[in-house]
Amino acid sequence: MIHAVYIKNRPTAKWHLVSLTSSPEAATWDIDQLKKQALLEGYENAEVGIQSFESNFYIPEFLTELKEFKPQYN
Repeated sequence: MIHAVYIKNRPTAKWHLVSLTSSPEAATWDIDQLKKQALLEGYENAEVGIQSFESNFYIPEFLTELKEFKPQYN
């Protein structure tokens, strides 16, 4: 399972792909770091999320909405 981390700076913007990882722990860490960086740069309305994919063959760079993510740790 591949976890893609996306960010959205404005409520009406699309989700932009930032990073990929195979670990849910690493994806969660990326989310925390991205949120901190967005706040430092002045984006108070920034949202960060994770979308899971079965394969990395096709992972879109932009999304209009994210599905709910429930991490599954082993």
